[in-house]
Amino acid sequence: MLALTPNNLTDTPDFIINFMKEIPITWDETLYIDGYPGKYAVIARRRGDTWYVAGVNALKEPVKLELSLPMYAGTHIKAYNDNSRRETGLQEIQVKQKGLVKITIQPGGGFVLTN
Repeated sequence: MLALTPNNLTDTPDFIINFMKEIPITWDETLYIDGYPGKYAVIARRRGDTWYVAGVNALKEPVKLELSLPMYAGTHIKAYNDNSRRETGLQEIQVKQKGLVKITIQPGGGFVLTN
């Protein structure tokens, strides 16, 4: 959560600051993907042809998911995700034709996928 990070403009890596500048403020579509009240949630939002899939974990243990994301089938996507040391990384993922994506949400953490 960038807003809760002390010294967020100086301590946050440039790739995260740049990502935050690009996020739309209005959406054309919102979809529920997965979740359980009080445990974790995954939603997808679309603006034009660009999808953002975001997840958060309220549990004290990691949540491992296999998500069905047909909007990403056969494409490369960017994954912003926490690791177990609470460091946010960026990686590119090739999504197979079936649109299945495996992801782990760290305790108290989250992720964003985008095309």
